[in-house]
Amino acid sequence: MRTPANSPSRQRKASVASFLAPTSGWISNFNVAANMQGDQTAATVLDNWWPTPQNVQIRRGCALYCQLPVTDAVSSLMVYNNGGDVRMFAATSDTIYDITTGSTPEAVVTGMSNGNWNYTQFATTGGVFLVALNGADPMQLFDGEYWWAIDGKDILQLTIGSATSPLQVGDTVTGGTSGATGTVIRVVGANAYVRTINGDIFKSGETVTGAKGGSVTLSADSTTWWSGITVASGNSISTVDTRSFCFVWPYQARLYFIQKESLNMWYLGADAIGGAATVFPMGGVFPSGGSLMIGASWSLDNSGQGGLSEQCVMITDEGECAIYQGYDPNLSTSWSKVGLYRIDKPRGPNAFARNGGDLLIATDTGLIPLSQAINKAFAQLAPAAVSYPIEHDWNAYVQERSTRNWQMAIWPENQMLAVALPHLNGYTDTFLVANTRTAAWARFTGWNASCLCVFQGQMYFGSDSGKIVAAWQTGADMGMPFTSVYVPLFVDCQAPAVAKMPKDCRVMLRGTTTASWSISMQYDYVLNIPAPPDVAITGNEDVWDEGHWDSAVWSAGANQTAQKLWTPVAGMGAAFAPCLQITSGNLVPFDNELIRVEVTFVAGGLLS
Repeated sequence: MRTPANSPSRQRKASVASFLAPTSGWISNFNVAANMQGDQTAATVLDNWWPTPQNVQIRRGCALYCQLPVTDAVSSLMVYNNGGDVRMFAATSDTIYDITTGSTPEAVVTGMSNGNWNYTQFATTGGVFLVALNGADPMQLFDGEYWWAIDGKDILQLTIGSATSPLQVGDTVTGGTSGATGTVIRVVGANAYVRTINGDIFKSGETVTGAKGGSVTLSADSTTWWSGITVASGNSISTVDTRSFCFVWPYQARLYFIQKESLNMWYLGADAIGGAATVFPMGGVFPSGGSLMIGASWSLDNSGQGGLSEQCVMITDEGECAIYQGYDPNLSTSWSKVGLYRIDKPRGPNAFARNGGDLLIATDTGLIPLSQAINKAFAQLAPAAVSYPIEHDWNAYVQERSTRNWQMAIWPENQMLAVALPHLNGYTDTFLVANTRTAAWARFTGWNASCLCVFQGQMYFGSDSGKIVAAWQTGADMGMPFTSVYVPLFVDCQAPAVAKMPKDCRVMLRGTTTASWSISMQYDYVLNIPAPPDVAITGNEDVWDEGHWDSAVWSAGANQTAQKLWTPVAGMGAAFAPCLQITSGNLVPFDNELIRVEVTFVAGGLLS
């Protein structure tokens, strides 16, 4: 007897396609139809997930750390770290604020021309200093207590023995015996700090009077007053206007500077933050011209020297890189050029980061390690880029956001490399992030960052309206929900001409909270991601603090549980991929981990 055609024994059996957690991260530089076996650990879309070696996790949100008393955008963040003395500063277009405590920002420098500061910390025998430049105002120096403007005029510390009437900040003062003149810039206790006008020296024991009526007598002890640099103050940098400096970096116990819109590098003496600056013209070094943009020290494993060799690197806005070694550019016996290389145009003066001894530079070609640039031809750099897995999207962002103010930071505590793309109206605010351990990439959306820094183990970014934001906090972005989206690589199950009809999809998560999600199917290599699901409300009663925390939240639900659910799906195509979306918008972060996604499907006939 023949079995009827519609008998269950004649029905097609369902097959299962399994997609493991995408620990290889987001990948976009592949032939979309070549995934014959299905790479189970990579993703076509990986938005607001964080890949680790074991799994991927829903990222945490961000929370307001500090609100400045203005609504200007935050242009720069700077960090000072001298043992137990740690400070964080934020700059707007005209003011630098001390935001160390977060709750009470204090304006410490005012009247500036722009907020695009480049800075470095530099230690000398006289102290530990933060040196900052913006290419428009005099160099700013923080000595651990006060900020000082450094220009071509000395700052003198005058010790007051007695006072008829106090000196006033901003007043012009004159020495009764020496005839020296200067402007009072700060009075602290018995010390008056005066910026000289004509370079004259005040005499100990003389009377100093101000145009506004102040009158004091200096101490008779000549060792209590001085001209030049000490821990408490700063002296001039002669031979060049520091307003023309736009970049600073330390190398071999010296400070080096870039003069804006030029190919001139300047440097100071060893162990100095003032004095005569010497120019090192580099117009003949770079055949493509342009301007210097980035300077840095770089450690290279040099087998010829039997160990690590520190080198000085200068990079132009045309993407040429000159490398020097030695300790004194003024001595040909101790200063020599190692080579000239091309890495492509950097995406801005802050578009680089130090990763161990190497430098990673965000360029038009990709995120290039300097160690690769010296060993490969320019045409071979793209495959050697750290960003090579997302090359297609990197190139699209370069075309889309032409402004060269990309920001980079490495957050060691979270094993995260972050590239913040500049805000562009009409486009999604975007972070490109990579796990520094696994090199797996993902994309964070919704973080509007104009600058980045890592301070006391926490990453912060400056944003618009005077906000400084702490990353990886709570389950929402400044109180707003965000959606994690995962789409694995498409699979055709080794039958590219056969129709597949997915029936059910199972998602398996692991976590301490219960998440709800939506699942849909994508077909034939075309992404058509539906609207995100609503946020699932969870209780906040176990939250330790609703502001900024050191690590995030304290929650009673500390035991992980598995969460898995079958969901019916529909559609048909030659290739398919599930699309998982989870919306997070609570104070308590989900912290859920994706384990796998499985899809049951029935194979049909040949597609025409």
